[in-house]
Amino acid sequence: GVTQQAATAVAVAIGEELARREPKLVTVEFSKAKRGGRVFADPMRNASGQTIVPPYSVRNRPHAPVSMPLAWDEVSPTLDPAAFNVRTFAKRMAREDPWSDFWRRRQALPKIPGA
Repeated sequence: GVTQQAATAVAVAIGEELARREPKLVTVEFSKAKRGGRVFADPMRNASGQTIVPPYSVRNRPHAPVSMPLAWDEVSPTLDPAAFNVRTFAKRMAREDPWSDFWRRRQALPKIPGA
């Protein structure tokens, strides 16, 4: 129910706020060389025609990592993405899906001035 411009404006604002609060962990720097190992909060993943790896997808990388939904309490600076791969997938799937209540938690986007 929001325009593409409004969704992008919110994504930009959220990325900037994350980078402000956690500058050692998150950046909005487009250049990989300038990110310094930080997570890139990319607002353009919300733009029309963009792609993202869907949950439970095997990545074409060494050791076959799997894109895995996480609960917020699992996210930390010491999280090792390599722990989620085709060998650990079945054990992970035996647990409750951390996104099982995804649609019950949806929220309206905040109003961003100028969006």
